[in-house]
Amino acid sequence: MNIIKNEKVINFSLCFIYACLIIFFIAHLPIVFISVLTILCVWNFYITTTNKSKPNAWLANILAGAALGLMIYSVGMSDTVILFVAMLLLSSIFKLLQAKTKKHYHIITTLTFFSLSAVYLFNQSIVTTLVVSGLYILNFAVLGLLESKHNLKVTSKQSGKLLLLALPLAIFLLLFLPKMPAFWQLPGPKLAKTGLSEQVDPFDIAKLSNSDELVFRATFNKQSPSSPYYWRAIVHDEFNGNAWLTSDFLKYNNSPVQELNAGDETKVEYSVIAEPATQKWLYGLSFSTSNTDGVQGNALGLLRKKKYQAKNLQYNVSSVALNQTPLSPRKTKQYTLLTSKNNSKTLTLSENLKQQTKSDREFYNALLQYFVDKKFTYTLTPSPMSGDDTIDQFIFDNQRGFCGHYASAAAYIFRSAGIPARVVSGYLGGELNQSNNTLTVRQYDAHAWVEVYLESEGWEIFDATAVVAPERLNGSLSQNEELNDEFKSNLDFGLVSLSNFAAINWLRLELENLDYQWASWVLGFDDEKQSDFLKSIFGSKNIWLVPLIVLLTAGFCFIGYFVYLNWPKQGSAKLAPMVKEYYQIVSWAEKQKLNISENLTPSQQLQYFAVHLPQVAQSINEFSELFNQVRYEKKPFTKERKTHAKDLIKLIKTSKQRKL
Repeated sequence: MNIIKNEKVINFSLCFIYACLIIFFIAHLPIVFISVLTILCVWNFYITTTNKSKPNAWLANILAGAALGLMIYSVGMSDTVILFVAMLLLSSIFKLLQAKTKKHYHIITTLTFFSLSAVYLFNQSIVTTLVVSGLYILNFAVLGLLESKHNLKVTSKQSGKLLLLALPLAIFLLLFLPKMPAFWQLPGPKLAKTGLSEQVDPFDIAKLSNSDELVFRATFNKQSPSSPYYWRAIVHDEFNGNAWLTSDFLKYNNSPVQELNAGDETKVEYSVIAEPATQKWLYGLSFSTSNTDGVQGNALGLLRKKKYQAKNLQYNVSSVALNQTPLSPRKTKQYTLLTSKNNSKTLTLSENLKQQTKSDREFYNALLQYFVDKKFTYTLTPSPMSGDDTIDQFIFDNQRGFCGHYASAAAYIFRSAGIPARVVSGYLGGELNQSNNTLTVRQYDAHAWVEVYLESEGWEIFDATAVVAPERLNGSLSQNEELNDEFKSNLDFGLVSLSNFAAINWLRLELENLDYQWASWVLGFDDEKQSDFLKSIFGSKNIWLVPLIVLLTAGFCFIGYFVYLNWPKQGSAKLAPMVKEYYQIVSWAEKQKLNISENLTPSQQLQYFAVHLPQVAQSINEFSELFNQVRYEKKPFTKERKTHAKDLIKLIKTSKQRKL
C-alpha cells in the first residue's frame, strides 16, 4: 500500500535532520547557498505545519534549475568534494519538498544516510559523532514509520536498540579486523584551516587571530621542556620587497636528515595529533625527526606528510636543538641575499648597528635593545601599510605590529648586516590541559619569528616578541591577560570567546580532554597501534591467530543469531492463536491497576479495557476484532495478522494513559 499514516511526523523529522546538516556545513559552503537551503527547509516546514499543498512539478523544476545555477556560481567547480556535498543537500531537500509517496520518502531517507556520512569528510570529533549518531537513529526511525503504524517514540527506541546491539560488534571489528588501505576514496576536501602559507605577508598571520579552530595537540612522553614552545612548520628564505617566500631550493630539498644523538641533553620526545589539512607540512619543536610511517623529515628539521590524509594524523617526534655546524659559502649567500633594497632607512639602521658592535652576538643583542628603547608595541590589529618601503614605515613610523611585522623587519636587518637569517612561520605556545597534560594549539596561536646564524654559535631564534610582549611567550594567546580584550573582540563567537566565565571555561576544557581521548584512541587507532595491541594479547609468534579468531567470532555471531530466531519458545506451541497476544494485553492492564475478572469473556474483558482507557480504545477495539476473527470466525492466523497484532500491542503499551 502507498498510504503514509505518519506523513506529518516524517516531514518534521527530515526537516530537523537537514536543519542540523545545514548548521554542520555552514562553515564550508557559501553563505548564499546556505541561505537557499535554509529557505527550502523553512518552506517545507511551513507547508507541513499549515497543511498546504506541495509545489507542482513545473514550479519545483524551475526552482531546482535556478538553485542549481546559483550553486555552481557560488560553490564553483574547483573543489569536487564541496560540490558533491552541495548537490547532495540540494537534491535531498528539493525531493523532500515534492515527496508525496512512500517511494519518494524511501529515496530521501537513503540520500539522508549519505548526507549524514558526508559530515565526517569535514569533522570527526566526538561531539560531531554523537550528534550524527543521534540523527542516524532519527533517520532509521523515519524509515520505520514508513512501514508501520507506530509513533516516532517507538521507532526511535527500536532504532536506538539496533545501534546498541551493533556497537559491540563494531568495537570488536575495530580492534581485531586487520587494517587495510582503502580500495578507493574521494579527493580530500579543502578543509585545511591552517592559515600558514609559503608566503609570509605580515598581515596574513594577523588575520589568524580571528579563528579558534584546532590545529594540533601535543603530549610529551616525559617531563615537558621549558617554554616558550616554537612549533616550526615552514622556513622562508627569499624576500621580494613585501613578503618572505619559500624558495624552490627549500621546497624540494632532499638532503639527508641529520641523525639525532641519543645522548643529546636537549632531546625531547612527544606525540602530536594533527587535524586534517591539505597542506603537507607538520609541526615540531626545533630540529625534529619522526619514525612514524607516512611522515618524513628534511635537512632543515621540518616534518612533512608523505601524502594527503583526510583524517587526524598521529605521529611521534624527537627534537633537539637547532643545527650548530658551520654554514657553507653557498648557504651563507642564500641566507644573506637581499634582492630588494627599497627600505633605505632600515638599511642605514642596520649599518649603524653593525658599526657599533664587534660580533654577531652583540648585533643580536643591540637589535633587541633597539626595539625596547624605541618602545615598540605588540598589537593584534596593526595599521595598514602599503608601498615598497613597508619595513621603513613599520620601524620608523608605526612601531606597532604583530609577530609578522617584527620577524620580517628583523630578518631584513640581519641580512643587511651580512648575518644569515631566515623567517620561520608556525605556532607559538599552546594551552596546557592539566587533566591530561596535553598542549592544545589553535589558529590564533600562529606566529612568525627569525632564525639567525651567529658565528661560532649556530642557528638561534630571534623573536622581538620576547621584549615587546614577553607575556606572549608563555602559554596561548587566549591566556594573555594584557591582550585579552583585543583578542576576544577579534575572535569569532565560540566557547573560547566565553572563557572568561569559569563554568564555560571548565566545560570547554572537559570537552577538549574528551575529544583528545577520542582522537587518540579511536580516530588514531591505526595499523601500528592495532599491531601493538594484538601483540600484547597474542604475542609476536601467535599473531596468525587474529584472522582465525575474527572469522570464528563472526561465524558464531551469525549462527547464534540464526538459532535464536528459530529456537522454539517455551510454551508457545501449547497456546492457541491470539491467546498469547491476549495475555500480553491482560498483563499490561494489570500494571495499569485495572480489575481483571474471570467471569468475563476475552471480548468482554477487552471491551472493559477500552471503556476505562479511552486513549487506546481504538487500538484495543481493533485487537478485539482481530481476536474474534481468529478465535471465533476461524480465520487463519496468517503472518500479516500476527504482525498486525504485535503492532497493536506496541501501540497500546507505548501510549500515555490516564486512568478514569
